[in-house]
Amino acid sequence: MAHEADAPAQLQLPLLVVSPVDVGRLIRDVEALDNQLMQFDLKGQTHEAKMPKTSLLLEAIIDSNKLDLLVPAQRKQLLDFLAQIRAHAPVLHISFSADPAASFIEKLMTWLRQEISPQVLLTVGLQPNIGAGCLVRSTNKFYDFSLRQNFTKNRELLMASFKEVVKT
Repeated sequence: MAHEADAPAQLQLPLLVVSPVDVGRLIRDVEALDNQLMQFDLKGQTHEAKMPKTSLLLEAIIDSNKLDLLVPAQRKQLLDFLAQIRAHAPVLHISFSADPAASFIEKLMTWLRQEISPQVLLTVGLQPNIGAGCLVRSTNKFYDFSLRQNFTKNRELLMASFKEVVKT
């Protein structure tokens, strides 16, 4: 059985990998797979007979990068890549008033990975008191795109509109 020893030079994160928690899960999954495959080698068992089950996230990163995790060098490359992501990837925290749909998060991640960084990670939070919109926080910036903030900025205009409605 011959395996390609060369993996892609630069690995990419699939859209399913969204948060730092996902990266941590992937690291644990790859380490567990690595340990299991090493045990198979020590016992003299073949990999194909009992290939360990992999998670959906691990399958996504394997498929998107065309990796063969039966090759120890590719497992190590993936672990090194994930460790680099965990240590150095930019992380955005976005809070919404309600839990966003998975399709929205996928579109948001597509845009963030194209416009900000191909390795950006996202932590989603909930703050029901913002009404509508979102709050975005990075390591050194904070942006308030909430409806509450918009109403606060335009308070005089809003009050003038209310007074006009009350007069009529």
